[in-house]
Amino acid sequence: MQSMRLKQLFLLLVMLVFGNAGYAEESAVTGSGKVHHLVVVWLKQHGDPKARQQYMEGSKRLAKLPGVLSYEIGPVADIKHDKPSPSLDDSFDIAISATFESRTALENYSKHPEHQKIIQEVLKPLVQRYKVYDFAD
Repeated sequence: MQSMRLKQLFLLLVMLVFGNAGYAEESAVTGSGKVHHLVVVWLKQHGDPKARQQYMEGSKRLAKLPGVLSYEIGPVADIKHDKPSPSLDDSFDIAISATFESRTALENYSKHPEHQKIIQEVLKPLVQRYKVYDFAD
């Protein structure tokens, strides 16, 4: 009897573990979890405080669009390190970290007419180049 109970508990534990792993994988595929959107920007007027401020002020308007859970923007941090490292990159001007409800929310944000307008009219004229990194919870 005791042996039977242990087998049932073990089977239940295995089902829970693999069931949750399947859910996590499904969540990443279907976009039902949060999505993080990182943007790193190099301005045409690299290092210019006025250009940085203009970009950041224009960009903050995007934080109010639907689906945005959090929106942080700031200039490169002037952090002194003991020794140089090829993995540290402080060549950019501004970075943005935004979190969205889901992959669908990020997709809708990118297509939103106000997003398109701000990007084209306010931000793009200031930008030399940029990189975008998206990842899901």
